[in-house]
Amino acid sequence: MDKSGGKDSKHWTSSLVVGVDAIDEDHNSLFKLFNEARLIAENKDSDKLLLIDLAQKLLLYTKSHFRREEVIMAASAYPGYDEHREIHQRFVERVQSILDETIRAEGSLAEFIFALEEQFVSHIKDADLGLAKYTAGFENEVGHALLSIEPLSLPNNINIYVVDDEPQQVELMIELIDVAGLSAIGYTSALLLIEQRISNADIILLDLNMPDIDGIEVMRMLYDKGCSPTFILISGFDERVLHSARQFAEAKNLEVATTYSKPIDSRKFIEEIGTLYAEKTRDIEERRDSQPATSVDDGLSVDELKTALKEHQFVLYYQPQVDIKTGGLRGFEALVRLQHPEQGLIYPDQFIGLAEANDMMPELTHEVFNLAVDNYQAFRKMNGDPKHQMSINVSINVSAQDLDLEMPERLAELLIARDIPADLIMIELTETALRTSLSDSLDILNRLRMKGFSLSIDDFGTGYSSLVQLYKAPFTELKIDLQFVMRMLEDKEAHAIVKICILLAKELKLETVAEGVESADVLNELAVLGCDIAQGYHIARPMPFAECSEWYIKYQQQLDLDA
Repeated sequence: MDKSGGKDSKHWTSSLVVGVDAIDEDHNSLFKLFNEARLIAENKDSDKLLLIDLAQKLLLYTKSHFRREEVIMAASAYPGYDEHREIHQRFVERVQSILDETIRAEGSLAEFIFALEEQFVSHIKDADLGLAKYTAGFENEVGHALLSIEPLSLPNNINIYVVDDEPQQVELMIELIDVAGLSAIGYTSALLLIEQRISNADIILLDLNMPDIDGIEVMRMLYDKGCSPTFILISGFDERVLHSARQFAEAKNLEVATTYSKPIDSRKFIEEIGTLYAEKTRDIEERRDSQPATSVDDGLSVDELKTALKEHQFVLYYQPQVDIKTGGLRGFEALVRLQHPEQGLIYPDQFIGLAEANDMMPELTHEVFNLAVDNYQAFRKMNGDPKHQMSINVSINVSAQDLDLEMPERLAELLIARDIPADLIMIELTETALRTSLSDSLDILNRLRMKGFSLSIDDFGTGYSSLVQLYKAPFTELKIDLQFVMRMLEDKEAHAIVKICILLAKELKLETVAEGVESADVLNELAVLGCDIAQGYHIARPMPFAECSEWYIKYQQQLDLDA
């Protein structure tokens, strides 16, 4: 077996067929599971605890299969039942011991998964290949026995669909997916796909140009049904059509993993479908682990939001921003969450709209500012040499409803009372916050600047009149929207927009912040383009205040060591 990359690794082959349908189906499913596990294990960004959980589940599913195999042997004329059962027990004990030692010694979980698969192959060849001759004539008994035991459970349910009006293309894509160690369901009619129960976890390879309904219509119809799978868009049209179709999908909040022009690069596709499947599996596991913290089944009511404000249920998470040139910490963006006593941690997309619709944003923003300055005071007392903190600021998002004429004085008084200089606070405004009345906005923003606050224009490039607002308002920082940053390495248009934003900011003497920096390659390219500050998961995820303080200490210690 090639252990270098997993893509050429053995999964299910005809040489391993036992001849008993139920056992062969189990083996087929387990080998696909081994392959999926390797794809996740070989992803350098995979979380260690997730990998441990995955390895333990692999062993659990192996045990489940062995129980089913033992039921089949007991219901047939198999003569070596006790001996075979002992083989199963020794197998499980040996593998469990290897896993325990791997975890204890912080060994490679990817290597453990390889070892488990190799031992399973040996087990089939040494112990299972003779089963079929003893089950012949006992099919009914075997079928009834299997009804008495649970089916083989698999850890997740991600279906891959291939939709193309050309049958040969569907067959080709299914074969390539099979080479990647996965399986897919093919449709030559998009209308038939629409009738299926598509889940948000699924992946759809979708041809844009089809005779019954085209790919754009498919995405719209699924969106209207409340279904948001991940799409891979394929077309024989030019790249601009694919690019525009991707923008349409994302305007509907539908995820497009990648796009391909026909003919497809087979090797690249096999690698990317495996990576995508691994990432989605990891995301499912992470969401499952975090439930119910990230979900609100019935939504949040106005009364609950009022209670949250009254009882101070809001908390702030902080995401670091670093200087791209020096690596030094420049600041943190404060991101509000609602810590509900019953529903757990609720994210802003589930309460900001409700607050805006009920004129509660000024009160919410006041709560955020109070939390931020309290945390900043504590941060300064807890952490290290004050010289490290002289240029560290906190960015706070402000809504259009917050821009009242008394705002500058109100915020300035709050900071004076807490002995925090105004120049340490960066106020982030989206372009929509400036649209209602530009003259009033300019009144407020200029007075904020004169009181020492810094101003950032957030999500730059996504609004209606960015250049007019940038020209007229006294911004000090331009924040490039993450949808451009995250795609800049594979999307020429996104790269061009990032480059132009940086050049424009330099001409206007503004600093630039790139959101959505999720890899070293993106960070390096931003450095080449002259971007000033980076923010994203490659640096750190948003963290509660206590965790953020710990992160800062470790980060600063590492910087001092490297200096």
